[in-house]
Amino acid sequence: APLGSFHRCHTLCGLEVMANTDSEEDEVEEPDFVPPPPSKVVRTQRQSVSAEAFGEWNQRVVFEPPIYPKTPDQSQELLEVTSRSFLFTSLEEKDLRVVIAAMKGPLILEPGMRIIQEGDAGDALYVVTEGEMDCIKIIDGVEMVVKTCVKGDLFGELALLYNCPRAASVQCREAAVLWELDRATFNNIVMEGVQRKRNQCLTVLSSVPLFAEISRTELENIIDALKMERRPHGDVIIRQGEVGEHFYIVYEGQVMASKVTEESPDPVMMIHEAGDYFGELALILDAPRAASVVASSEPEVYLLSMDRATFKRITGEHSALHGYLEANKSRYD
Repeated sequence: APLGSFHRCHTLCGLEVMANTDSEEDEVEEPDFVPPPPSKVVRTQRQSVSAEAFGEWNQRVVFEPPIYPKTPDQSQELLEVTSRSFLFTSLEEKDLRVVIAAMKGPLILEPGMRIIQEGDAGDALYVVTEGEMDCIKIIDGVEMVVKTCVKGDLFGELALLYNCPRAASVQCREAAVLWELDRATFNNIVMEGVQRKRNQCLTVLSSVPLFAEISRTELENIIDALKMERRPHGDVIIRQGEVGEHFYIVYEGQVMASKVTEESPDPVMMIHEAGDYFGELALILDAPRAASVVASSEPEVYLLSMDRATFKRITGEHSALHGYLEANKSRYD
């Protein structure tokens, strides 16, 4: 979502304080009463991503991101990983390279090591380049693994996006290599692009019939689980007959689906445009891909993708979502 405008007035105890333009000799009457401070607001839901306010007591300063040395191979690996992540797709390459230079590491973790504790304050996000990390939540008093992050995944970004406590603990499942990005670099370089991209993504997904019954908060949770993929013209995204591991939504551009059947020697063609989805059938039925899909836009198409495990979890949590997918399986017939 685009950055909100910065607040240019100062506040004290929630009350706006206006600058006094009278001279120092002028008398100032004392108020008859002092208004009580506003009551605290109890927040029960995730808050919107918002810009930080700057003023007399919180001056904006020129930010100098840290630089941690890396080998060319390490930098290239991080460039490839971050360029596929939804968080970083809105950045220009020069800004992405600044972010990569600011990543501290490599951090070597052994199995059983816990790097994030649910409920703690968050001051960094992490990128996984080797190994596996379990995301663990306390459910009904019991710690349960809700997601496993593997090479190419990142975690810890929600606390930075929403200025909220850690939503889950993260523990090393098998020996892992991580890279850490601090909050200051994230806020100063990444946040504006992330907010803009999230708003665009919300607009696209809100218009998709698949998500018509999903609340904005639930939709934001789904966005957090999506990855952005850029596919060049002519690239085969899925191939008929192969095992399916991902669900896709067209974010920008077009793809061409083709299905070969025994009844017809010529393939049946279907165009998917922005807001359309594909790849769900193989995940719902645990069956091979029913069609091939190729990137047809020039020079490229942008897709939002979700892996099998996340797709199963999200459709299981939202009965309306699962019901819609089941009811529309026949669109491929």
